[in-house]
Amino acid sequence: MSYPPQPPQSQYLYHHIVRPPSNGSATAAMVLGIVGIVIGIWSFVPILGLFSAVTGFVPALLGVVFGHVGLGKARQLRGTGHSAALTGLILGYITLAVIVLVTVFWWLAIIGSSSSSYSY
Repeated sequence: MSYPPQPPQSQYLYHHIVRPPSNGSATAAMVLGIVGIVIGIWSFVPILGLFSAVTGFVPALLGVVFGHVGLGKARQLRGTGHSAALTGLILGYITLAVIVLVTVFWWLAIIGSSSSSYSY
């Protein structure tokens, strides 16, 4: 008993999609920089500012740290994530500067108001 000839089996070629390398530090810097400036910009408001300065300081500081790491990694990856790292770095530094300046202003205002003498 003979079987009919089988057609040749087709060979499936599996093509793997190669994704370009990503820069997670740069993405984290950008997200943290945005979160930091959204929270930290409220530090000008007198009562809300204290909560805002404390809460916005941490993501801004982390945005700066991840921004520097992301820029270093972007150099290794030939520019991948450079813009995101730079955005996080700039926003983080702006937020830190605003928080520090507002905090210094409030400290000087408190010290100035307590040292003024009232004569009755």
